[in-house]
Amino acid sequence: MLARNGSWAAAEQELLKVRKLNFSSVLVDRLLAEALIGRGEKEAGLVLYREAMARYPLNLSLRYGYGNALLAERRYTEALAFSDTQLQSYSQDARFYKMRAEANAGLGRRAQQHLALAEMSMLKGQTAGAIEQLQLAQQAGDANFYEMSVIDGRLRELKKRQLEEMKERRN
Repeated sequence: MLARNGSWAAAEQELLKVRKLNFSSVLVDRLLAEALIGRGEKEAGLVLYREAMARYPLNLSLRYGYGNALLAERRYTEALAFSDTQLQSYSQDARFYKMRAEANAGLGRRAQQHLALAEMSMLKGQTAGAIEQLQLAQQAGDANFYEMSVIDGRLRELKKRQLEEMKERRN
């Protein structure tokens, strides 16, 4: 409740009391990291996130929080590297593609932003939306030859999938 009201210092004090009881949990660590960031101690909050991720390596809420905190701080290069690393383990997680898209947008890499949004759309079962994003990626004008080859290949694949989906609906 304190954090929701923006009372970051009070929230931090309450969470530190809980931690002194030798009570450790993902929720306490995440809330404390958010309280530190909210109070302006951004680096301390990010450090706490990293420590918590080391303690709870399988917890996705910490990973989402950390990535979103990097984006909020406009640390786009770090956010992109982090999302790419997460996608190696969680390749079917649309939130990491969204994170990748936001990081690329922050870096001014529009083609890569739209490619990530296309992958996110596919994971959500939105083939038409994915095709639209890939067409935007083609038009962005900032992709190199290799990136355009990936975009073009993925677009051909999804258009083929869309035709198959339309045939199935007719039957």
